[in-house]
Amino acid sequence: MIADDHPLFRNALTALLSDSGLATSVAAVADVAALHAHIEAEGAPELLLLDLHMPGTSGFSALGWYTGAYPGNPVVMISANTHPDTVRRAIDLGAAAFLSKSTSTGTIGDCLERVLAGERGLHPELTIATEGTGLGTLDTAEAVGTLTPQQFRVVVMLAEGLLNKQIAWELGVKEATVKAHMTEIFRKLGVHSRTQAVLALGTLNVPEPETLTQPPDSA
Repeated sequence: MIADDHPLFRNALTALLSDSGLATSVAAVADVAALHAHIEAEGAPELLLLDLHMPGTSGFSALGWYTGAYPGNPVVMISANTHPDTVRRAIDLGAAAFLSKSTSTGTIGDCLERVLAGERGLHPELTIATEGTGLGTLDTAEAVGTLTPQQFRVVVMLAEGLLNKQIAWELGVKEATVKAHMTEIFRKLGVHSRTQAVLALGTLNVPEPETLTQPPDSA
């Protein structure tokens, strides 16, 4: 399965997987809600190619959720953000591999073949930081992995600043249902308030590399 909100990139990956014979079937989704819906209907894919920055997720939260819910199903993280710290955190949080969106199709195909053969910790052509991910981040990712899909959507919307009634409207449920989800989310994350839950999820955020956020040289 390919989870990426850019149609051209999804189509290119779909063609690569189909033409290479690496996959007998390929599904593609554009956001986390569609990923959850497909898994609920069809089951978890044998291999997930996951965009780092995708609607419905917060930083590495989708990675933490999927690797926690389906530890035997490898995830390959794909992003234009290839900062060494980003690559290291993805691998530490359970990604089988990390690929740049500018990687050649040959390298992508070789990496996916190796992942399907059981190799882990791959990051072809990319530098990885030497300092490991903090225990607090690892603990939060593990806790996120215990959330149900609906609880995951709730906590992400909570981190986006939505109120309970707004979350209920977005999900098409009663506000009492959202409050019940909040109770379980707090318990699983080991927190006691909305603020603490947001701070916990914030440990999974991905700061943009300075090279991507600095304005172009006026000269």
